[in-house]
Amino acid sequence: MTDEILSRGERTRSEIIQAAHDLFIQQGYHGTSIRQIASQAGVALGGLYNHFKSKEQVFKAVFIEYHPYREILPLIEDAQEKDIEQFLRASIYRMIRAMQQRPDFMNLMFIEIVEFKSTHIQELFDLIMPQAMRLIGTVMKAHQAQLRPIPPFMLMRIFIGLFFAYYLTEIVIANHAPEEFRLGAEDHFVDLVLHGILAQAAPGSMEAS
Repeated sequence: MTDEILSRGERTRSEIIQAAHDLFIQQGYHGTSIRQIASQAGVALGGLYNHFKSKEQVFKAVFIEYHPYREILPLIEDAQEKDIEQFLRASIYRMIRAMQQRPDFMNLMFIEIVEFKSTHIQELFDLIMPQAMRLIGTVMKAHQAQLRPIPPFMLMRIFIGLFFAYYLTEIVIANHAPEEFRLGAEDHFVDLVLHGILAQAAPGSMEAS
């Protein structure tokens, strides 16, 4: 296969994924037909099937291609702050800013969870984990004297969980809630990630033991 044919095929695949993304966001997964995707991409139905065997395969490609980790991980790696707290604050703020530009992602995540019971998450994790764990390992090694001995995978889970708590409440609730719900929200979430909610360690906690 020549480079010209390969590049044409890659362009067609990319156009299908982009068209499907736009339609899934506008109409939902079940509201979008495979024919609509082909039409919006400007390809024949048979041409679409040359790249994807089913609409689910198209969605999986959209879900993976449009996942914001491709934007977020480089932003975190580029954070130059040497102090660990400043580095983590800068990283979280960068994540928030990036996700504010991607309101579509939550739509895709809900389709994945509700329609597919998270069946495509494993493949996504296989792509993300090596990069994410390498980054976490580098940060923990460079700042081990300032960090509690939390297992790297659990540290990542906590980090992602609190971030998604901010992202979800910002998209779903914030615009309908009192102003106090939004006032200083970013700073409070960042502070909670770094320091928790207790003024001091509770008796029997890991930190107190």
